[in-house]
Amino acid sequence: MRRELRELLDKINSRSTEARSLLSQDKLDEAEAITNEVRSLKKRFDLEVQLDDEERSGLGAGGAEQAGNHANSLESREDVELESEYRGIFLRGLRRQSISEDMRSVIKEYERRTVQNEGQTNPAIPDGDLSILVPKDVQTGIHKVIRSLDDLSQYVTVENVSALSGSRVLESYSTMTPFAVMAEYAPVPEIDGPKFRPIDYKLQDRGGFLPITNNLLQDTDQNLLSYITSWLGRKKVVTDNTLITSLMATWTKTALANVDAIKKTLNVTLDPAISQSSAIYTNQDGYNWMDEQKDSNGRYLLTDDISQPGRKLFRGRPVVVIANRYLPSEGSATIKAPMFIGDLKQAIILFNRQFFELDSTTEGGDAWRRRTTELRAVIRNDIQKWDNESLIYGQITLT
Repeated sequence: MRRELRELLDKINSRSTEARSLLSQDKLDEAEAITNEVRSLKKRFDLEVQLDDEERSGLGAGGAEQAGNHANSLESREDVELESEYRGIFLRGLRRQSISEDMRSVIKEYERRTVQNEGQTNPAIPDGDLSILVPKDVQTGIHKVIRSLDDLSQYVTVENVSALSGSRVLESYSTMTPFAVMAEYAPVPEIDGPKFRPIDYKLQDRGGFLPITNNLLQDTDQNLLSYITSWLGRKKVVTDNTLITSLMATWTKTALANVDAIKKTLNVTLDPAISQSSAIYTNQDGYNWMDEQKDSNGRYLLTDDISQPGRKLFRGRPVVVIANRYLPSEGSATIKAPMFIGDLKQAIILFNRQFFELDSTTEGGDAWRRRTTELRAVIRNDIQKWDNESLIYGQITLT
């Protein structure tokens, strides 16, 4: 698609969003004026595409390809229009404004396409009173917030699923067998088959609510969505971090006497392949202890990671600091700090349904008494162990 067409399509999307925003605020005359402008822009876009196709029709073998590109551009434009329309309906729902039957049909179509576009095989959205999915652009904003925080899910394997329950068949690295030696002109020898293990999951509903003042609801769409996006992102990180560290704490504890014990864990206890991809996960107390350790020449053992300023390495392995509130130390007089050593991507799988669902009320909870609107958010996920031998739960005595 030419740059001019892309710019025209962006303008159509932008103006459509403005019209929806004005419509949600009952500014009908202004919304109608912009809607007429959008119709004119769409007509111009269609004529531009038609002229381009006619100019390229004499390119012979490329004609079929150009027709396919034209079909794709029309489909893309339809997706953009659906996204814009759905976003306006979503904002109306948050503000507790009426939603017509036509709007509900748009919601169903958007949910169907969203699930399919994410590569899922089950387009059905679970029944219930959980209202509608968060639009894609808002979910993108949520993930930007998540990436800016101390999100532990980046260290584990995340499996996005659509079914509420199911299983995955996986093979841990420690059970893999090597290829056999092949002699020239000899039959290919048989080797032991892979030792797969089923991992079952069952997604759990997890949710919470956020009181929203009427002043915020009457504010601009950007300010309202920014507030909600920040809240959802922070809640998601806290939820995942709690799940991950709670599961990590179920590993069998091993006492680590000193730095040499950490070296031995990396050199001997872990499989060499796992050791190479390992990291050291400790809390603030454990990190402070490691940061104070020196060799016989008085040089600190932790080194700076030149590829990621601010991060420390121990013998080439990253040292990940987890807040004490997620991984607390044990004891009072004698303090023992947790020191997890291994590859969390091999040890833990987080099954995640990547859609956020929102609903709002002015009558339930404390909303009626406070004269506010309460926003309820729901996510669904589950967490399971995978390879128990890929992680060692050590403890360092600090005092």
